Amino acid sequence: MYDLVIVGMGIGGITAGIYAKRANLNVLLLDKGMPGGMLNNIEVISNYPGLLNVKGADFANKLLDQVKDLEIPYKFEEVKEIKLDKDEKIVVTSKEEYRAKNVIIATGTKPKFLGLDNEKDLLGRGISTCATCDGAFYKGKDIAVVGSGSSALQESLYLAKICHKVYILNRKDAFKGEKILESKVKKTDNIEIIYGVNIKEYHEKDGKISHITLDNGQDLEVAGVFIYIGYKPNTEMFKDLEITDDMGYIMVNEKYETKIKGIYAIGDVIKKDIYQLVTAANDGIYAVSNITRIVN
Repeated sequence: MYDLVIVGMGIGGITAGIYAKRANLNVLLLDKGMPGGMLNNIEVISNYPGLLNVKGADFANKLLDQVKDLEIPYKFEEVKEIKLDKDEKIVVTSKEEYRAKNVIIATGTKPKFLGLDNEKDLLGRGISTCATCDGAFYKGKDIAVVGSGSSALQESLYLAKICHKVYILNRKDAFKGEKILESKVKKTDNIEIIYGVNIKEYHEKDGKISHITLDNGQDLEVAGVFIYIGYKPNTEMFKDLEITDDMGYIMVNEKYETKIKGIYAIGDVIKKDIYQLVTAANDGIYAVSNITRIVN
């Protein structure tokens, strides 16, 4: 029986694990993929206090190093559901079941897509949501980035160093990302911004994207499309608990606890005003602090 099982090893989940270990809680970290979560998709982080232009993957590795140094137990297993047995929580994974007094859900978000017919079929064959993962495949080629936020801007700057030309397809008439990134984008010679457009159709040849048609009738010959139009909470596996709103966000109180006693949620899976690395870490600290008061 664990005092606490934490589902998700992004910065929020790992921070919660660190503070749980320091509070002498019997804790277990679970994640289905790479530790660090979305950090691994970020080329450079420049807005986290104390870290100067650190690569996202390097930051993720340092977080895992800290987990190992503190000897916090962790396992890479996909969580399928959480079941209730009186006051106990049963975390069901692809391999095992783990019983806990408390659970923190920190599963983060996943990218949204445009919803075009052949989009999912072309994922990995011209369509991507991770420039640092796939950018090298498009060296010297023309590509398009869809989006208007900081992610779209930052990843466009990264891709501009690799690709021949980057088209930014902004569905609006202005950007909503950080102004410093917008300024850099507008000063980059091989980035062209097209405002007020959507992709109408992906065209493919030999199973890969050959060109795209925009809803203004324009055709662009691009080898790849990188989509950054936002994210949605990764909470489908918890739907039977009935703790999410209509958008899939987990509803919590000021203690980060859901309506089910002993089940908490932190980070990007909850509805809040600001989604940043520092706020996710902050959520983890508060949740564990509230759990510690109960357990101890």
